[in-house]
Amino acid sequence: MSVPFIVFGSQIILKLLDRYPIIILLGGALLGWIAGGLIVTDPVTEPFVPQTDTVRYVASAAGAAFVVAVAKLLARRRHKTSGA
Repeated sequence: MSVPFIVFGSQIILKLLDRYPIIILLGGALLGWIAGGLIVTDPVTEPFVPQTDTVRYVASAAGAAFVVAVAKLLARRRHKTSGA
């Protein structure tokens, strides 16, 4: 019973992604946001980074910006190599 739900749900998500590609960029930015926050609070980096809300917020924003910038750079590179 769950397999048809997964197949049907994935088809809906694929159609949404085709229609609204901004969802992919926003999802990547969310992953970057989470990663930036995790880097600051990681036990390895924790002794070297001040543990304030401002630092966590800036690191999270930097992570999101980094992911979006890399995505834009790779999209531009792909566009150039495709000859369009």
